Amino acid sequence: MEYRVSDGLILVIQFFLPSHCAELSSHISENNIHGSITFFNLEQGGRVHILAKVDTQTNWSWAIHHLPVDYSELENRCRNEKLGPVLHDLTAPLGQLTNQTVSFETDAVELTGPNGIWSRSLLLTSFKWPVETAVSKWLKLNSLERMISMALSYFNDKARSDCNSLQAILLELSERLGEAVVGETQLLRDPQFPHTDIGSAQRNLYLVLLDNDHPDTFLTCARLRSKSPALLKAVVSSHGVIGSLTFSQKSILTPTRVVLNISRVTDPVLGGFRIHSLPKLTYTMPGLCPGIGDVFNPTAKPIGADASVPGNESQDKYAVGDVSGKLGYAAEREWDSFLPIFGKYSIAHRTLVIYRNGESGVEEPWICSTLIRYIWAKPDQKLPVLTAEVSYRYPLVGKIIMHQPVEGGETTVLVEGLVYSDGSSQNTTHEHRWGIHINPPGKDYFNWTARCVSAGPVFNPFMVNISRSPEYAVGDLTSRLGTIIVSGAKKLLQESRLLFTDRRLPLSGGNSIMGKSLVIFDDHGPKARGERLACSKIVGVYRRKAVVRDWYGNGFPTKVSGKIEFFQETPYSITDIEINLEGLEDVNEYQIHETPVMEILEFPCEETTLYDVYDPYNVIKYSGHNGTPDQLRVGDLSGKFGDIEDQISVQKIGYNDTNLNIFGPHSILGRSVVLHSKAGRRLACSTIERGYAPSEARELRAIASFHHPLGFASGYIRMTQLIHNDGSGSDTVIEVNLRHPGEHDRNVTYRHNWAIYVNPVGVDATVQVLDTRCTAAGYIWNPHYTQLANPLDNELYKKECGPDSPLRCYVGDLSGRLGPINLGYKRQVFSDPNIPLGEHAIDDLNIMSFNKRHLLLSNSSH
Repeated sequence: MEYRVSDGLILVIQFFLPSHCAELSSHISENNIHGSITFFNLEQGGRVHILAKVDTQTNWSWAIHHLPVDYSELENRCRNEKLGPVLHDLTAPLGQLTNQTVSFETDAVELTGPNGIWSRSLLLTSFKWPVETAVSKWLKLNSLERMISMALSYFNDKARSDCNSLQAILLELSERLGEAVVGETQLLRDPQFPHTDIGSAQRNLYLVLLDNDHPDTFLTCARLRSKSPALLKAVVSSHGVIGSLTFSQKSILTPTRVVLNISRVTDPVLGGFRIHSLPKLTYTMPGLCPGIGDVFNPTAKPIGADASVPGNESQDKYAVGDVSGKLGYAAEREWDSFLPIFGKYSIAHRTLVIYRNGESGVEEPWICSTLIRYIWAKPDQKLPVLTAEVSYRYPLVGKIIMHQPVEGGETTVLVEGLVYSDGSSQNTTHEHRWGIHINPPGKDYFNWTARCVSAGPVFNPFMVNISRSPEYAVGDLTSRLGTIIVSGAKKLLQESRLLFTDRRLPLSGGNSIMGKSLVIFDDHGPKARGERLACSKIVGVYRRKAVVRDWYGNGFPTKVSGKIEFFQETPYSITDIEINLEGLEDVNEYQIHETPVMEILEFPCEETTLYDVYDPYNVIKYSGHNGTPDQLRVGDLSGKFGDIEDQISVQKIGYNDTNLNIFGPHSILGRSVVLHSKAGRRLACSTIERGYAPSEARELRAIASFHHPLGFASGYIRMTQLIHNDGSGSDTVIEVNLRHPGEHDRNVTYRHNWAIYVNPVGVDATVQVLDTRCTAAGYIWNPHYTQLANPLDNELYKKECGPDSPLRCYVGDLSGRLGPINLGYKRQVFSDPNIPLGEHAIDDLNIMSFNKRHLLLSNSSH
């Protein structure tokens, strides 16, 4: 178990297992030496045996140093200021290490105790290179021992304004371990450390530092929080390949363990495994890997054809993301010393890519999967995370997403891509500072002068001296993460996609950044505007839940009861599915269909109203069941998970679908699930609705009704959106059901553009003259002043607005981001991220549909 003082500056590690021997291992792979060195004793208090298995062409001196290795760092690990002084010189009594398997026996070292080597570092040196490794792998131990590693700065983290409420002393550490030294790293041991309930849910424990000059005065305090080992998993289910790749790391003091588990492969030319810098773009065609960037390579090692032969060199010779290079194509090596899950170079939320050998003999990306956090003790369950989002509307558009485990820890920051939207620039700009500021932005976010001043100063809850240590100010992202980029056009969006890991960016607690603003700076802009380019509020993104529960028989009462639930944490997560149904006599297949159920119909499940299986990607139907999700239609649940033939009831959990979304334009919300018989007859159906707690959110509804007897269309456009208590909203689900007026009119017209205009419907909505119809509606609704600096350049607007950049469109331009609609044909369902029913609501505006021959409109109302 490991604990940390809130910001990760103090580690308290404890182990206990009843046994009679101890074994410690060091894994080495650096500077052309690879292997392991194991320390163990056969009996308690006996001599220590050392087994060295190394592959090297050089003789190495070796010594145990006082401090452990920090595996979150990729370079310069061996400096004396990081490893501390020599604790045990092993070269003098045992000789140098050579290229062979050798064993030693000595009483010069102890495994545990005050001078024990556990969790210290083993440094190997030659005339050419130093190599360090941590004596870190604890296997068996017969007593309880705690190790405390401290790296203190003048910086605290407490949820309350002071420490005065901390009255009772649970444990006095100064007398046991000596005084803590601020400004340097210490490693302390206490074999007699008493058992405490650190991390207990019943109470909070704090570490307090006392003022040297005033022993009765608290200098600072910080809460002790439990910090679990890290587990990342990339679930593979594509192109007929099924399996996973798992990465686990106990703490920054241990290397990363890699486990490859591919259970089914249909392609005999499977290539290497590599981690790329970014998660793939969401809502793209299945089976593709767009936007993943290059192989993750912060140390600028040779990659591709220039890389070393896989498994032939020490791991520092390969790019961090070149998993097959470091471990071998069959993962012959199990440990990776240069693949951190903790720290600024973490691989969390990046993309695992499986390559295949192309026709030219060159490997090419084939299958990709995002690396998601799972629970260490329950490796089949995702780790609960908090997600925050910043959406920019002016003078640039785009999103910044933040993920942090609910239990606390490091925050992953994904800049999804930022692009200028006001029409003032089509050039990409670099070196933009950014930071968290204390206030949510006011309406000065679009000011020409003094923009975003309402956001206030940088968020600095610990009152850090910014001039001396700006990186410790929570809101100073530039000092910790560097600058960001704003793209000049949609086609250049990849330039501004970036991913960072930050351990000082809390999404919960007393110092949470939620509700504050994220300001982007431009040091080269006009003086009148100021240095602040854009700002937006940080709001929560909540887990999406879809529920299917109200079942309707198709022409006769149905016995089906129960529900199907879909869960998706973020747009980058896999969707989990739980099924609990009863009364399934004669039911064989279950599938998602295109539109919601119309309950008033006698036969509500027929193809004439729910249409075919939902298939937004136009996938060629797979010939059999149990294909991977990319080979099947999105709505073909039976094809993915099997039929429910000859079962009266079904209770299934643990299904997951890599190609079914509750977020984004291809969301299943507002559609339906249909149960089919063995003969293909539709037996029962139910609409897929949002699942939420009324205490946490409310669902808003709006409708535009086309009902005027002299109008040019009949029907409705219905919209729903979930609004959470913090004001954040979900995508808006839109159902379009329009036909030409007249009870017996069966005319069909296609590809009507549609939009929301600023004014309510006027008396000119029913005039016969096309050129004068609906002129009172005004202009397309554009509350965020998109392309304000260049409003007449329609070519630029058409090029930049589209389904792949919905925020670049006017809010009212529905056809620009969703596509056209049809009259007199099928009902249609859309999911739109850019129509608000809460703030900036569309109430009292109007929806207009038009083409060369028809023009019609209707008011929208809640």
